[in-house]
Amino acid sequence: MEAQGDFRPPIQRRGPSLGVVIVIAILFGVVSGFAGTVLALWANQHGRLAFLGASTASAIPVGATRYSGGGSPGTFAQVADELDESVVNINTMARQQNPTAMFFGGGSQVVRGLGTGVIVSADGYILTNYHVVGEADNITVTVMHKGGKRQYKAELVGGDKQEDLAVVKIKATDLHPVRFGDSDALRPGEWVMAIGNPFGFEHTVSVGVVSALNRSLPVDDTVTLRNMIQTDASINPGNSGGPLVNLQGEVIGINSAVFVGQGNGEPQASGIGFSIPSTHAKKIMDVLRRRGTVPHPYIGISYREVTDDMRSTLHLPVKAGVMVMQVLPTGPAGKAGLTRGDVIVSADGKAIRDQATLGDYINTRDVGQKLAVEIRRWSDTDNAWTTKTLSIKIGDKPADFERRMAPQQSAPQQQQPNPAPAFPWGF
Repeated sequence: MEAQGDFRPPIQRRGPSLGVVIVIAILFGVVSGFAGTVLALWANQHGRLAFLGASTASAIPVGATRYSGGGSPGTFAQVADELDESVVNINTMARQQNPTAMFFGGGSQVVRGLGTGVIVSADGYILTNYHVVGEADNITVTVMHKGGKRQYKAELVGGDKQEDLAVVKIKATDLHPVRFGDSDALRPGEWVMAIGNPFGFEHTVSVGVVSALNRSLPVDDTVTLRNMIQTDASINPGNSGGPLVNLQGEVIGINSAVFVGQGNGEPQASGIGFSIPSTHAKKIMDVLRRRGTVPHPYIGISYREVTDDMRSTLHLPVKAGVMVMQVLPTGPAGKAGLTRGDVIVSADGKAIRDQATLGDYINTRDVGQKLAVEIRRWSDTDNAWTTKTLSIKIGDKPADFERRMAPQQSAPQQQQPNPAPAFPWGF
């Protein structure tokens, strides 16, 4: 007979409920994420965080890049701090004739502008864009000294519209000039930082990468900027003339333009900015400081590369060269006897293989020098292509060169295979 007593069911051991587990997991994740973020920020500030990749030869600090310039890579914050006193804000004022004055009166109007510049010498020389200061009547420069901001009246030393570069001077000493890097060593994908005055927001920094190199950028009917650096670092009105810098704090470009799209209801572009390479900008800057203007060697023609169709249709006895499409009658080539339809195959013995070869070579020569060009010219008398050599005295390209060539575009033209674009290459 079983003993009588209280009945107690067997004790079952139960773990925490599913809800409790989820809550604990969420709290753990939040705490871990916060700690990881703090650690990542610390690592970035100390240059300890690295990209990881299967093909990476060595760790690269975030915000840094392999670059041939001197010095060690820094963080974005370090570079911005280093250049704080070297990047200036520029405000301009110009009086322009009111286009409606003849109808409604009112005379001139005041146009105000803003931009950015970089200090290039301790005694007050500053490099910026021509379109920022070139047409200004008054220029004011604001320098960020350690003790606070200070404004200076600036004078235009020299500028060039075709290069879109200018140099101004302020009366100041003991300034902090920038260091220039080698833009020829740049590669797409390298980190860069833009510093400027977009819409008047002083000393704004934006970061991105080099998107592409050697871009051509038609600005208007008279100016085409060539060999530009394309970047996705944010550039806006007011950034013009400011620096594009690498992670060594070296200026590798002068920010000049941003592409916004074609308009007419088409999609608008985003993140397509352009900078003048530092190697070229520094060369032009030195000329402007010495002379105030920049000579532009030219011979007064437009031309296009000889194609296979042209060789076949016209029975051209050349493997390469450029065909002259237009000649400015009063230009150096016109005076030397070069005519439309001539094919230039060499200049000073240098073979002309494509469109860029001739222009690049002319740009290495000085105004006033003689250029010996070998050409092929069709002879109706001989019913064959003949060889001639002409001596052309290189001139200084006038600012209205393209405009003076334009009337020839609408003139009757000898029919050519694959008609050339309206204005191919002009030098």
